[in-house]
Amino acid sequence: MKKFLVALLGVFGKLLAAWFKRRWKRQGRQETIKEMNDAINRQIELGGAAVSIPDPERDERLRNRFDRSLK
Repeated sequence: MKKFLVALLGVFGKLLAAWFKRRWKRQGRQETIKEMNDAINRQIELGGAAVSIPDPERDERLRNRFDRSLK
């Protein structure tokens, strides 16, 4: 009877450890996804700020590139 209880507790401990490991892995994935989304949002904000600043040289380069593509 004692061996059975020890074996049962051992199995229960392994199941509990596997459950915790899976939960930590899932939490790590969620944190990684959140960090990636934050980085993407920062890049979008930087891009929006760069476009909103008037730059005549950049406009001229884009205009020339567009004109060359039509030829």
